[in-house]
Amino acid sequence: MKLGVCLFTLFALAVLGHVGYAMHFPGWRLHRHTSLRASAADDDKLDPRFGPFYFDQPIDHNAPDNGTFKHRYWANHDWYKPGGPVILYNAGETPADDRSKYVVNSTMAELARALDGAVIVIEHRNYGKSQPGSDLSVDNLKHLTTSQALEDMATFIRDAEIPDLGNLNPAEGTRWIVYGGSYSGNLAAWMRYRYPDLVFAAVPSSAPVEMRFNYYQYFEVIQKYAPSECVSAIERVIRFVDLILFNPLLHEDKKELKKKFGVEELIHDDDFAERKYTS
Repeated sequence: MKLGVCLFTLFALAVLGHVGYAMHFPGWRLHRHTSLRASAADDDKLDPRFGPFYFDQPIDHNAPDNGTFKHRYWANHDWYKPGGPVILYNAGETPADDRSKYVVNSTMAELARALDGAVIVIEHRNYGKSQPGSDLSVDNLKHLTTSQALEDMATFIRDAEIPDLGNLNPAEGTRWIVYGGSYSGNLAAWMRYRYPDLVFAAVPSSAPVEMRFNYYQYFEVIQKYAPSECVSAIERVIRFVDLILFNPLLHEDKKELKKKFGVEELIHDDDFAERKYTS
């Protein structure tokens, strides 16, 4: 069948995360981060004095002698005075480049300014340039867990030496405030719960700490309250793509569909659905 007349718009296909319901990988992601001053300046590159910097992080905190990787982060201590807090934000499940600007333009930066503190953005392991390995093999991904990510932050709090911030008190003498939104918000809340001796406070925003597999309720709200014409068009596209993905007789059409989006190398259909939803 000809795909051109049926693929309504790229926007409609961007909701292919819905297709993931029938597969083993749930495709929902929330990114809610508020910037106080959105302007053309946001497009400027971050001053290199804020980073990136790199911290030697254990690949496996359960076996710390098994090597380290370079853990990327950014830091702004322009307003820091001895005794001030340090605000730590984990960028979550995405490369941290775009969020590095939070060290100068965000609610976190405003809080740091008001409290004579510093603000740090740290990249999540296995995203961006914070890679324990060179590929997506099982050996390199098996340590991509929430527990390891939390211990990454705890180790950073305990051991990191922030460039040009020699007057930072040791971890037990500094009030660390962990920020985050969505999954990153989960990390913030769990850091306060798991490491109360290290984390003075947490500011989790829109954090789904009640973990659920395949959180379809997120899309039900969109389906119920979005403009009906838009919902109807998207549903037609989803049904059409479902037909291609789940019909074993349409193997060539499936290959053509993936090729149209430049991801013909993806073998697993749920990877394709996730890529289209998050791109």
